[in-house]
Amino acid sequence: MIVKRTFTTIIFPSLLLVVMVGFAYVGEALATDITITGLINFRDNRPVAPAGVLTGDLLIFGATNITPSGPGTTAQADQGLIIPIQPLTFIPQTLFPNQYVGFLPFSPSVTGSWFITATDAAGTVSAPPTNAIANPELIPLVLNLHASGPLLTPHLTWTLPPNLTGLGVTREVVRVRDLLHAFPGGSIPDTIFDSPSLAPTTTSYDIPTGVLTPGGSYAFEVMLDNIVTPPTAGLPAFLQNRSETFLFPYATTPEASALVLLVSGLAGLAGITWRRHRRK
Repeated sequence: MIVKRTFTTIIFPSLLLVVMVGFAYVGEALATDITITGLINFRDNRPVAPAGVLTGDLLIFGATNITPSGPGTTAQADQGLIIPIQPLTFIPQTLFPNQYVGFLPFSPSVTGSWFITATDAAGTVSAPPTNAIANPELIPLVLNLHASGPLLTPHLTWTLPPNLTGLGVTREVVRVRDLLHAFPGGSIPDTIFDSPSLAPTTTSYDIPTGVLTPGGSYAFEVMLDNIVTPPTAGLPAFLQNRSETFLFPYATTPEASALVLLVSGLAGLAGITWRRHRRK
């Protein structure tokens, strides 16, 4: 064994150097294979939501796309000495299959930029800082959110809150979550649909064909978003504040709907019979 080790060191020093440099190069290549995009940092008003969806006045931060994702990749967010480093949770969804997100109760002291890093077996990659939340606002919820019309393509209506002035709401988005299924690798209701950006004065929306299926259970939500365009040219617009109003559960089981109508009808007949009997 000693002879072999000596022989290798003397006769093939260049080979050893190539091997060592090769491993270093491969390690760097693997580490830089991680990509971090879709950086987010915003205040979210979400007081009521389906089971499994975090509620409250929240700070939400992280990245909607870190690849490769899954058990082999971890991510964290850092604000320096302001707050301890926050681990980001892998929350895959149909619309965001590679997202890593952190949640904190809202605090004005933690509205600065986050530095996001992701790590796999080959190393760590850092992203540019997220946006800061320069003007954190608690955007109110929409009112009277209601679904009507065809079972699989319902017509949603709502009323805008009266106190939106000065809050900078620039768009609305309607989102659909599947309450019966989680995305593979996830554990919360799957986000399966987002509408295009709607005007901030919108008060209705029709769920398109193909989003809902018979026998399902869904949550609809209307999001009021404050999107900010930085004054510096070339920087992307970002979400700063949001509110989420939920309507759930919405069942797409015709039999269940028919049963509800039947029970209601029988109850009505029973009431009529009882009143007639009482008059006698």
